[in-house]
Amino acid sequence: MTGDEVQQVFEAILPQEEIDRLCAQLGVIERQRKLNLGMFVRAMVSSAGTPGGAYQADILRSSLECEVPHVARSAFYRWFDAPLARCMAALADRALTYARAQQVDLAGPLRDVTDW
Repeated sequence: MTGDEVQQVFEAILPQEEIDRLCAQLGVIERQRKLNLGMFVRAMVSSAGTPGGAYQADILRSSLECEVPHVARSAFYRWFDAPLARCMAALADRALTYARAQQVDLAGPLRDVTDW
């Protein structure tokens, strides 16, 4: 996939408006922060596929590479709380619904498999 294709998939699965709505509804943001929620959520999702398995330090590093305002590591770690966990669970449900709705494209010996 190209970078543009990845961006399109992220926007289809995790649109900024939905991230903002869920974060407001679930109390993720209590006050104005330096945190860009869209970039933060996308950094968490993309870091999950790394060899480190989404260590918080990897997510911070990924976020800082996206030119977000620098934050203290201790402040960054405080963002991983119960409201964020509920928000990520809701976004995961949304992503699974999106993935399940996609047409399955199997080739070769797997084309007739239906009992996943």
